[in-house]
Amino acid sequence: MSIETIIALLTALGVGGILGALLNRRFEQQKQTNEHDMRIFNQSNEILTEQKLSDVAGFHLLSDHSIGNADYSALTKWCRYFEQIGNQYLDTKINKENQKLVDSLIQLTDFIGFNFFPIQGQNPDNNNQYLKPDWNPDYADDPSPEKMAKYDKYAKELEALTKKVVKQYSEYRLSVKQRLKT
Repeated sequence: MSIETIIALLTALGVGGILGALLNRRFEQQKQTNEHDMRIFNQSNEILTEQKLSDVAGFHLLSDHSIGNADYSALTKWCRYFEQIGNQYLDTKINKENQKLVDSLIQLTDFIGFNFFPIQGQNPDNNNQYLKPDWNPDYADDPSPEKMAKYDKYAKELEALTKKVVKQYSEYRLSVKQRLKT
């Protein structure tokens, strides 16, 4: 495009017209970003709601050191959802907070996967897994003091990982609320 054409456009549109066109373009881009991110949030919220995470953390992981198979599946499914590139937030602040949550949740689910088991002789209708049940004085047949001490160490690690996830979820949810006005 020649300089004469550019000057003619500037003269015809005026500075206000160009500024208006630029602002309108920016507005449309932000609108598309918000629509995309709202869709991502709604889809992820169908997998794992704030209330569900609170229930799993408070009623199970932190209280009796257990988790149901369906709850564990929801945690891992939520992480896998965000592994897909198309399910990444476009807003950088939300994406950053979400990635911190995903990382914390992966640490927690890995810990659960390696350290939770059914109770020996457990009712087949019970779909729960428990933290080191052979070391837990509530479930084991008289565990040794060494096993009980190890159990306490694992219980403290579970508590720290769970509280980290709950904290990260709160920060993630706050960024969604602030940026997407949900």
